[in-house]
Amino acid sequence: MILEKSIEGSLLLQAHDLIVDVLEHGDAAVDATLGNGHDTLFLARCVGRAGKVFGFDVQQAAVGNAGKRLDDAGVDSCCYALFCESHADMALHITTKVKAVMFNLGYLPGGDKKIITQAHSTVAALSAAIESLSCGGILTVMCYPGHDGGADEADLVTNFVDELDEEDWRVTRYNRAEARASTPYLWTILNVSQKNGQPPSEG
Repeated sequence: MILEKSIEGSLLLQAHDLIVDVLEHGDAAVDATLGNGHDTLFLARCVGRAGKVFGFDVQQAAVGNAGKRLDDAGVDSCCYALFCESHADMALHITTKVKAVMFNLGYLPGGDKKIITQAHSTVAALSAAIESLSCGGILTVMCYPGHDGGADEADLVTNFVDELDEEDWRVTRYNRAEARASTPYLWTILNVSQKNGQPPSEG
């Protein structure tokens, strides 16, 4: 069963708040859509020097922006690995279980709005992320149905989460209050599998 919650504040901050409750120093995490590196830096601060953040984006500008943001913040280069590749290929570079994966779909803020995340590669990336997520881990997906191609991508993401086994995955959709069809929304997917012990609760 998919839970739905309406919130007044920032959906991105909601995602961060949920991830903070899950990530610990020494964990591995993934920023599946680097953008300008805001989420990358957030994840790096959560996992600390003992952890590792993997980041993916098809635009070299995004990789460069994220790398600069991390460097400017004093994050050691051994604590992250950034790839100018599709997030659909993350499994080629991640050989360990990860505790959090963040997707912020759409286009690069400040970049070419015609270059957007593509529905087929996003669904492939979600499948790879699910496979890599450890027990108690969380996956967050910000969807933007308001731009060209965004609604189709959001629909495929919805189809993807609809098919997840509710015994292993706790799925919540966070909407803004008084949302319209074009309003962004947030999916959170928590691995609640009992195979490796009790998972944390999602707020």
